[in-house]
Amino acid sequence: MSGSTSADPRFALDLVRMRRERHAKLQAAMAEQGLDALVLLTSGNVLYSTGVRAVLTDTARTYQQRAIGVVLVGAPFPFLFSPFPDGAPPELPADHLLPALWPETDEGVEDMGRRLKALFGGQDVRRVGYDDATAPMHLGLPALLAPAELVDCTGLLTQARLFKTPDELECMRRSWAVNEAANHAAEEVLRPGARLTDLSAAYYRRLFDEGAVCNFLDPVFQAMPVNIADGPWSTNGDVPFNLVTTDHILRDGDVVWTDTVMGYEGYASDVGRTWVVGEPSPRLAELYERWQAITDAVIDRIGPGVTGAELTKVATDLNGGTKPWLAHFFLAHGLGLEGGEPQHIGSDKGPEYDEQFVLQPGMAIVVEPVTWEDGHCGWRCEELLFVTDDGHELVSRYRNAPFQ
Repeated sequence: MSGSTSADPRFALDLVRMRRERHAKLQAAMAEQGLDALVLLTSGNVLYSTGVRAVLTDTARTYQQRAIGVVLVGAPFPFLFSPFPDGAPPELPADHLLPALWPETDEGVEDMGRRLKALFGGQDVRRVGYDDATAPMHLGLPALLAPAELVDCTGLLTQARLFKTPDELECMRRSWAVNEAANHAAEEVLRPGARLTDLSAAYYRRLFDEGAVCNFLDPVFQAMPVNIADGPWSTNGDVPFNLVTTDHILRDGDVVWTDTVMGYEGYASDVGRTWVVGEPSPRLAELYERWQAITDAVIDRIGPGVTGAELTKVATDLNGGTKPWLAHFFLAHGLGLEGGEPQHIGSDKGPEYDEQFVLQPGMAIVVEPVTWEDGHCGWRCEELLFVTDDGHELVSRYRNAPFQ
């Protein structure tokens, strides 16, 4: 039913099935595009193709100690080169879990070329897709893999990841529920005299108590300026939305914007809310009401066949002809294995992109309008929806009714 908020509680999440279906989607796309192999370096694509779970460690190390996925057309399983073998999924055969590659140096790339050639074996590998390349890879790998042609496969992965399987959607439901529970815990700390970092502490504790696998982004809890000029300087002159939570001591009347991104089995949730310490001003209450009206109208319009341009028009018309979102952000964005996936509605990609972006079943869309008025601050929240065959499923459960 269009607008349904009820996920089936009987749905049994099957992670092995989820990884098998993702592999089958890649195999079909490779065959269609004439690719014999994929060599994948970016974290989301490696997770999608192999199911590897990133070990919780300093994220800066992933640029030197990265997992790399390889998919061969016709092969029943992917291959995983990883310095962290304990992150591999249990069903991956032992001979498909291989020692790490080191693509950051010339010597490492030479070894990479030899080992990939050995992995290809006697197969006629003519076209190899890749989603990223280090400088040594860019300079050396084409000659090492010759006569195979190296081609960019970013579009293939973007398209495959855009449409979620039922298991992927269930992971996202669970991810969003865990994140909302952690946000509730943080909101309970909101009072004059509390520090914003106290909200972070409450958020983290509840997050992992609820079964989170990892946290993608340091939780953002920011006391917003009433006027843009009162906040930090920004290059675009727009509303400054910091991504660093400080130890600011909350006072009555503070308006706090939040942005929290965490993961469940790799699938992100992106819960953003606006909280008020004490009673809001009458004008801020009006900005909330306008935000709610815009959000409800956009959500009501979401369904298969609707374009991004239609959604931006609905939002803009209800805001008196002015775009109700941050100019350097967007009205809505995709969601999946990363907090903000490439599908952006109302972004600087332009109206042509919005016109050609058509909603289809299996897509996950986060809607996040902003209503702002200098001198009174503004309102911003994020709501997650899945596009269904006959409308949409509203995944968000967090009641956004602060003035009742």
